[in-house]
Amino acid sequence: MRITWRDRLRQHPRLAELSSWPPLDPSLVPKKNRKHFLRNTRVVKQVLRGIALADAAKLEGLSPGRVTQLLNRCLGGDPERPPPLRRGLLPYQVVDAREGGGPGDGRFKTLLRVVPGLREGLDQMLLARLKDKPSAQVPTAASYHAEFKNLLAKAGWPLDAYPFDTASLAYESVRRDLDTRWTELCQALRARRKAFTSSPPSRDELSLYDRIEIDAQLVDCETSTMGIQLSLADHLPPLRLARFSVLTAIDASTECILGFHIAFGEPRQDDLLALLLQCVSRWPERRIGTKGLELPPGPGFPGSDPRLPLPLPREIAVDNAWINHASSVESFVTQELGATLSYGRPKCPTVRRTIETSFNQLNQRLSHRFTSTTGSSVTDPKRESAKNRKAIPVVSLPEYEDALYVTLAESNHRPRAHLASATPIETLRYQAERVFYVEAGNDTRSSWAPFKITQEVCVHDLNTPKRKPYINFEYLRYKGPGLLALSKGNDRVVIRADRRDIRQLEAFTLDGRSLGFLYCPRNWQSRPHGIHTRRYLFKHCRTLVRRSPDALAEYFHQLRERYSSPTEVAQLLRTYQEFVGGFGLPTALWPPIENTEDESISNAGGQPTVPRHPARSIKPKSRPRFWSLKLNPGASQ
Repeated sequence: MRITWRDRLRQHPRLAELSSWPPLDPSLVPKKNRKHFLRNTRVVKQVLRGIALADAAKLEGLSPGRVTQLLNRCLGGDPERPPPLRRGLLPYQVVDAREGGGPGDGRFKTLLRVVPGLREGLDQMLLARLKDKPSAQVPTAASYHAEFKNLLAKAGWPLDAYPFDTASLAYESVRRDLDTRWTELCQALRARRKAFTSSPPSRDELSLYDRIEIDAQLVDCETSTMGIQLSLADHLPPLRLARFSVLTAIDASTECILGFHIAFGEPRQDDLLALLLQCVSRWPERRIGTKGLELPPGPGFPGSDPRLPLPLPREIAVDNAWINHASSVESFVTQELGATLSYGRPKCPTVRRTIETSFNQLNQRLSHRFTSTTGSSVTDPKRESAKNRKAIPVVSLPEYEDALYVTLAESNHRPRAHLASATPIETLRYQAERVFYVEAGNDTRSSWAPFKITQEVCVHDLNTPKRKPYINFEYLRYKGPGLLALSKGNDRVVIRADRRDIRQLEAFTLDGRSLGFLYCPRNWQSRPHGIHTRRYLFKHCRTLVRRSPDALAEYFHQLRERYSSPTEVAQLLRTYQEFVGGFGLPTALWPPIENTEDESISNAGGQPTVPRHPARSIKPKSRPRFWSLKLNPGASQ
């Protein structure tokens, strides 16, 4: 016989005072249950003070039945046993279980918890069947109960204790545990196979620029450098280029493609930063120079139409590539754009269903219509024949860029059935007029500098009057007149540099006072170069760096002479776009190098030149001299 909480209060009126209950420190309650424990305490305290059940339940957002159940947990139960009191306020705790007793008193669950290896052994039997092991048993009630008794015997469980003191040896409890545990393990296995493969929230829940998906795809078709302005002393013939990557960004709510970027070789963090900067900036419509290609009427991308808003996204969805985890990417997305960087789960590309669908359409309309560099087999019809591999591909890289631009622009102007027969551009314009979105001003956008890096470094040789102070940055020493203004104890400065061109740095004191520019050695100032190029030269071309007065000129000269491999052609193009300052620009806008033999670079395109060291003047040299005849191809002439 069980009594209610009201009957308990009639028998023991002193229990109506919560202060008479044994204390229970809330800090001893687990953090995940502490919130509910404090809520239960407030509810019981209000009811004991005389507040109606319905009013107390309404104050805490509970139902009156739940409050009655809570009071019965604390004060009800067996009249011959003391009430649980504050122990009944603990969520997810059994308060009426007792040692011994009859069925339904929790002895089987206690047995699974107390006997060492019992729960793990039963699970191993079920997992072996799920994994289809040769020695696995069929999990029937009889075999499961036999394994249960076997595990108890191995653990040395006494024969006079439960379950051996019952006639059925807990057969019914074991059978119920089999049904429950088998269902849980099957669901867990199915969840691991299909986890995170569902699409993100439907388009009805997403608004304009709520979610932007970005991904990269390897384009495996043969192109050439024909048509690119590569004026490198003697004009190079068209080179074969294979396997470059295309990075694309798309708005999930409207399926409007925001921009794309071509990366030569493996994509790097600079390529992703260039794509992000392209998506949030204005840029003119591209002029198509390939015959037979024509842009659809209207703007191809939102960034080329001033009447369409630029994105300031709330979430940017990417995969788990290493470039997406770079600190420069994370800081630009989270601090500058104020968005959330959402990484995908491994081997679950369908989470970014919108961008994957866009890539599939791009392959069907453009990429897979050309011959492949390798093919899936030697008899694959996509594979390029041996005869054609010996010649230069007909499709050049500028032509492919034009075709890619036209294809993505047409995709933005293609009606979609799920958009009520509207195009992505029309849907974007419609939502821009009716949906609230965040837009940054021109001043805020002009202050964005994703390629800028800031670092605190130490100044050396401040205590040596005969030597000029310097800092170390990316394997080289940087010097400048501003370091002379530092005192002896103030040897820490903050430097700021551009990842695309690290020939000069801007230095500041820790309190923000400018110290001017710092310059690297003169033999590294001949051409613009980024951080990755310098690291590559020092790690992989140490001999070239040590023996050559101008490592950049000799490195580029060696790339020119090794253009037979398509992979090295991709490296040549990446280095060339750094040297001419054309990173992130189409190949048609790359300014040519007027003379590779000279250390000066033409400044076509209106890009500012890097100022030379003010205390020195550099005389142009016709050809750098080398310390080794092997490194000097023109020494014998």
